[in-house]
Amino acid sequence: MIHETSQTADRKPAGVLGQFETADELLHACEQARDAGIKRMDAYTPFPVHGIERAMGVPRTILPFFVLAVGLGACALGLGLQWYTNGTEQLGPLWSGYQFKISGKPYFSLPANIPVAFEVIVLSSAFAAFLGMLILNRLPMLANPLHRIPRFKRATNDRFFLMLEAGDESFDLSAAREKLAGWGATEIEDVWLDNTDHKLPAFLQTLGMLALVLLMVPPVLVYRARGMTSRETRLHVNPDMDFQVRYDPQSLGPIDNDDDPTQYLFEHQRAAFAAVPGTVARGPIDEDVEYLRGIEAEWFDQQTRVAAPAVLVSGRRQEKGRQEEGKQEEKTSEQEESQQEPGSELTGTAEAEEEAPPEPDWIQEFPSQVDVSETTLLRGQRMFNIYCSVCHGYSGDGNGLVNQRAMALTINGNAGWTTAKSLYDAETMNPEKNPVGRIYDTITNGRATMGPYATRIQPADRWAIVLYVKSLHETRRDAPHPDPNAVTQGETEN
Repeated sequence: MIHETSQTADRKPAGVLGQFETADELLHACEQARDAGIKRMDAYTPFPVHGIERAMGVPRTILPFFVLAVGLGACALGLGLQWYTNGTEQLGPLWSGYQFKISGKPYFSLPANIPVAFEVIVLSSAFAAFLGMLILNRLPMLANPLHRIPRFKRATNDRFFLMLEAGDESFDLSAAREKLAGWGATEIEDVWLDNTDHKLPAFLQTLGMLALVLLMVPPVLVYRARGMTSRETRLHVNPDMDFQVRYDPQSLGPIDNDDDPTQYLFEHQRAAFAAVPGTVARGPIDEDVEYLRGIEAEWFDQQTRVAAPAVLVSGRRQEKGRQEEGKQEEKTSEQEESQQEPGSELTGTAEAEEEAPPEPDWIQEFPSQVDVSETTLLRGQRMFNIYCSVCHGYSGDGNGLVNQRAMALTINGNAGWTTAKSLYDAETMNPEKNPVGRIYDTITNGRATMGPYATRIQPADRWAIVLYVKSLHETRRDAPHPDPNAVTQGETEN
């Protein structure tokens, strides 16, 4: 069925629309239109129809080449701008850059400038693809005359349409109708342009003017604020976590009711919600206490059955040592007073020994998971040189660079430092008092003023360090150890 409408002065033809029942019929019509030499046409389908671009003779889009050109230009612009701002001063007094030396690096090097160039390429290519798509598709369109045709709504449901556009050089209304009818179109309808299709609706014009007026408000306020002083805090449009509410672990939690400060958010009044009774940790359970703690498994099992297991001995001692180090000035005055009272120092030592918890049953031999070999020994030497040598020294005598510097500051009264322990004193080298399990625990949880390294060194590397420490002990097992408190013959004569 053909619907004809006479042309008037206010209306111009946009094209002729033909409706087809199936996708195959539409493909055949597109091929016929292409063979007839029609260049300006478009097809509308409720779903993608494969091969329709080839049937219509649509050429490949130039959008990828457009994006490539913009990206290459942006890359050149980004590199050139960085070279101009930091790599040269030879462009004249008015347009010269500024050579700024950073850490002795070259003024301009390609690797250092790749990140900025990459970001400029990505940003410009994204804009080029978006804007290029709009331009090539002649978008945005203020109105589409097809939307005035009721039957065209079925293009998103179950009908297929082909429109021969009036912009084609060989377009003719009557000839276009005859062609669509010959290609199998069941419905043919003329499409007309209205003069109002190219005009903005009145409400959009009003909104545009209002938006322009509102855009002028922020610059005016900024210009006004530049010449004023204020005691008010600056505006925080985006807080950036500057004023976030923060609670320490195990501290009193937030108040649920601001009017009643006794109503806390959680029942136990803590900052974090308590775990549900019966909750267990996810993942594997570390049950190998010999490998992960350096403690005999039988002793550990026995201690877990009592009310207060003495498993974290070194952790408590470590905390105690840190508290003692933090109160060093107070202890100095107490020691001066104790020197005036004979026997007071011995009493304090006895009380400290009585308060100290018992030592766990440390393992005497390396666990089965540790490969006692040259490879593990070399690994332990490497880990020792990284983490331990700074205080204990590469040889283990306690003369590391950090210790030397700290002792120099301590002598001058600028710091308070406890001398790093030598790995060759009698107690440390005694395998009965200091077995491999205890050395491993010292590395893991720290001891006295030495901090823990559990979060920085993996268990396998800790055992490798233990193996290397034991090898250092063996190198001086039979060597004489001079007494640091002994007086030499020269000092006696003086």
